[in-house]
Amino acid sequence: MKIRLVEEKDYQQVLDILNESIEKRIYTAQLSKANMEDRKAWFVHHSSVKHPMFVIEDDERVIGWVTLTEYRAGREGFRYTSEISYYIDSRYQGKGLGTQMMGLAIEAAREIGFKNLIAVILESNLISIKLAKKHGFELWGRLPGVVDIDGDSISCNYWGLKL
Repeated sequence: MKIRLVEEKDYQQVLDILNESIEKRIYTAQLSKANMEDRKAWFVHHSSVKHPMFVIEDDERVIGWVTLTEYRAGREGFRYTSEISYYIDSRYQGKGLGTQMMGLAIEAAREIGFKNLIAVILESNLISIKLAKKHGFELWGRLPGVVDIDGDSISCNYWGLKL
């Protein structure tokens, strides 16, 4: 397995993994499937040096990805803070890939010059919470019941890491 920067040829596989997570209804507050047309600017944003996307591949197939995203775009005071997001194909979960991707993304964030990482995690996503804690993230905030998924109110937590 290999972790590398995303390439255009990976875009559909990245979206497929995201859409699988959307369907599961426990990993993201995004409820509608992502499509290439709507995500082109997102891919361009994550092709920059400051806000990279990394993919993990097995036999040239993308099986997971992680991004460092601008936090609160347009608000310069947050310039040293980045939001981290990660998704893994369900067939590969529980094999340590999240740990590998998170470690690489944290190191990349340090090299870029970020001082803070934020992971916005639904309270029902126990796997991501465990992964964040494993890497030293601490609970920095809780928004009770702010997410509505199919009529269920779910709290959203902000996990932070000082770099």
